[in-house]
Amino acid sequence: MKPRALQFFPAVMVIFCLASCGGKSESSGGGNGSGGGKDLVIALDVAPTNLDSRVGNDLSSAKLFDLIYTPLIRFGNNGGYEPDLATSWDTPDDKTIVFHIRPGVKFHDGRPVTAKDVKFTYDSLMAESFQTAKKSGYAALASIEVPDEKTVIFHFKEPNAGIFDNLNVGIVPQGADTNVFKTRPIGSGPYRVTNFLQDDRVEMEAYPGYYGGTPKIQHVIARVIPDATTRVLELKKGSVNFVMNSIPFDTVNQLKNDKNFTILRGPGSTYGYLCFNLKDPVLQRKEVRQAIAHAIDRGKIVDNLILGYGKVTNSLFPPGHWARAENLPDFNYDPANAKKMLDAAGFPDPDGAGSRSRFKLNYRTSTDAESNQQAEIIQQMLKQVGVDLEIQSNEFAVFYDDIQKGKFQLFSLRRAGVSDPDFYYTIFDSKSLPPDGQNRGYYINPKVDALIEQGRSTFDKEKRKQAYVQVQQILAEDLPYVSLYHRDNVAIMKSNVHGFEMGLRGYFPSVWKMTIN
Repeated sequence: MKPRALQFFPAVMVIFCLASCGGKSESSGGGNGSGGGKDLVIALDVAPTNLDSRVGNDLSSAKLFDLIYTPLIRFGNNGGYEPDLATSWDTPDDKTIVFHIRPGVKFHDGRPVTAKDVKFTYDSLMAESFQTAKKSGYAALASIEVPDEKTVIFHFKEPNAGIFDNLNVGIVPQGADTNVFKTRPIGSGPYRVTNFLQDDRVEMEAYPGYYGGTPKIQHVIARVIPDATTRVLELKKGSVNFVMNSIPFDTVNQLKNDKNFTILRGPGSTYGYLCFNLKDPVLQRKEVRQAIAHAIDRGKIVDNLILGYGKVTNSLFPPGHWARAENLPDFNYDPANAKKMLDAAGFPDPDGAGSRSRFKLNYRTSTDAESNQQAEIIQQMLKQVGVDLEIQSNEFAVFYDDIQKGKFQLFSLRRAGVSDPDFYYTIFDSKSLPPDGQNRGYYINPKVDALIEQGRSTFDKEKRKQAYVQVQQILAEDLPYVSLYHRDNVAIMKSNVHGFEMGLRGYFPSVWKMTIN
């Protein structure tokens, strides 16, 4: 969810999934994404991998889920939860949640959304034969009861206060086949998919049956535009009229005084990190991970790569989050100490200031321009302490598939929109190892497991915070991840685009409310 005599490259921001919005001319025909009219074109830097909300786990897919589906609950802009398909819920005890389903909601094919569809969605997701990295988030779920069409009761094996963070899966109709829904989903959100061309675009049209009302913008085209320069050119010529966290920051600065654009900036929850494979014989040594952390000048990455549009962090949670721990161990930039630590760990520099390295590491990344620039910056930083970093760039689908299979030594990604601290279960608990979980670095610590269980066992927020502060303290010392930064959210839109609501997650739930003059 990075030193002196280093050459830093122009900053290109391709952070999470980009949101360009442009519209074709109304007279140009439907859905061609040519811009210039009153349709929205969302340009994605990487293609969505799977439009089935039970499976898709990449940021591009997740952002489109906001448009396609209606989940039980949505994440609010303040980090809490808001009603969506569920109008309200009760917790009669620590092992039970009763959801009350909104009446009158219909799927895009006209079928009513009932409690049985909610049950089917989660039952199918948890089925042994169903392949999804989201499965581990429901390990505590014992059964789902449907007493009537508008009531769903979730029963748990043990208390799990963090389950709400996993209850935003878009509800699919009974019998939904993931082989079909990965490209042609049926949801009950404000837009329905009309065409999906892999690696090119996803075309959507307003759904008049949406419970919130018919969207003002009739067509949304999510185009895949991997090259940042091309995205800028399309924005300037008008074929893209809205972008979110996907334009180089130097371009953002250039557009600040351009009356043709409106720019919104706000704090974000998107978290940049470096992940280690702890199965690796070198990286499984904590002293090596700590030395690497000391060798990375995170402040320089923020200043030079993202031009100050963010803040260095030692925690998964942004400032102001209720569970964020302060005064964590901080492996500040200290290359001299990094060298001493590597020496002590049994990896002396074989020739001092010469060209030979202590060891070589493989750094996996996508072809994303900013991600590669960050990799090159970190490569130069580690070279200063005698570590040779080999960068391997692949198309995102290949890169993402490999890291899910553990085919890496180091990789870097960004996570957006983490809300409840129970997410630590998903990424660091020993029961969340791939393929059913996202503990991709294979971090195993019984103490952390116990604290995560303690944090999810009660709805008492203060007790939960005490447990998660300890989790953060241990992780900041063990360093299965090196926390890099939290980035600001930056939305740029043509001056005739209105109604966008900025949130911490950098997602698009307000698109259905937007208008274009």
